[in-house]
Amino acid sequence: MKKYWILLFVAFMLFPFSFLCAQQANEKVAIYTTDESGMGYAGFVGDFLTNAIVKQGRYEAYERTSAFLAELNKEQAFQRTGAVDDSQISSLGKMFGVQLVCVAKIGKLGSDLYISARLVNVETSRLNTSSRPVRFGADDLEEMESACLEVVKSLFMDRDYQAGTPVSGNSSSSSRRHPGEPEMVFVQGGTFLMGCTAEQGGDCGSDESPNHLITVSDFYIGKYEVTQEQWEAVMGTSISQQRDKAGGRSLYGVGANYPMYYVNWDEVQEFISRLNALTGKQYRLPTEAEWEYAARGGNQSRGYKYSGGNFIEQVAWFTDNSGGTTHPVGTKSPNELGIYDMSGNVWEWCYDWYGSYSGTQQTNPMGSSSASNRVSRGGSWYDNASYCRVSNRNNIAPTYRDNDLGFRLVLSH
Repeated sequence: MKKYWILLFVAFMLFPFSFLCAQQANEKVAIYTTDESGMGYAGFVGDFLTNAIVKQGRYEAYERTSAFLAELNKEQAFQRTGAVDDSQISSLGKMFGVQLVCVAKIGKLGSDLYISARLVNVETSRLNTSSRPVRFGADDLEEMESACLEVVKSLFMDRDYQAGTPVSGNSSSSSRRHPGEPEMVFVQGGTFLMGCTAEQGGDCGSDESPNHLITVSDFYIGKYEVTQEQWEAVMGTSISQQRDKAGGRSLYGVGANYPMYYVNWDEVQEFISRLNALTGKQYRLPTEAEWEYAARGGNQSRGYKYSGGNFIEQVAWFTDNSGGTTHPVGTKSPNELGIYDMSGNVWEWCYDWYGSYSGTQQTNPMGSSSASNRVSRGGSWYDNASYCRVSNRNNIAPTYRDNDLGFRLVLSH
């Protein structure tokens, strides 16, 4: 019994939760804070976030419950800071009647600290929205409180904002979407500098040069990577069956919202053909230029090294935080257009044959006319940060399948 109370006390200190009830919207929100800076500020941030939300006049604080913390202590995924699975957060939230969970993190950058947070919808196990990292001085509680206020404003006062406009194919009604169809985000066309640019530093590969001006037309792109549920709805094969085609290798994340992998380029074309026949629409793989333009944030780009930010741990599942597996789509922060996982999680097939850049200005390029390999982009859970950069390129035989290779779709405007 004594050991149990010691574990409960440790869990209470490491994983402070504050519970809130939305009086007007009748929503309950749990705030979960972790401190990766080593400064021991999780409690302060939890209190500041709670106060900031209460000041809106829409929420009422709940007391922490030992039952929730005891249940939390049983969950292995919650026994480390950082990479917690939103589907597991949702499971606990449902047990205790919470509609939303605000997952906040304190990190360290040089001599400064930063706060970031994401808001998880318990019902759908998906990310509702996320905040940008907000810096504050390591010894300044007033700055910490201000940073928490800014995070709360971005999470709760503007929850419906998205930089891109999500659509379901060409229809705004999700009820008419085939279960195999992805949710799409509109990308307004524009001109950008493709390839090795200044923010990539010294990480560029030789095939990323020379950089060159590219113009792309409007298009829609998948908000998420194609999931295992969507694949099975169209193709009728499970991730286990796809794994068997690769020689009975291991599985690296299984579930409806996990990205599909163990699919080669040729099979993706069959998926697209079937989906188009089922929906009457014209889905396809993105060209390499469309992919990079969308990953950079389109005409709202802020010039990040990775898709959505310069803090890779905020936007990507990669070798340092993945735990050696894929993760449900949409569980990291999105980029400027509201698109998820264009850095990390799984590599993504592109339409193009792989070839060298010509360096000339082009409009809607489609890659080499022929080659041996197809382009893939974005890096994966298995790769280091350099491979997850927005300009990094990879080339793979179209018959190849692997545990870190999937895809997302495009729909022409």
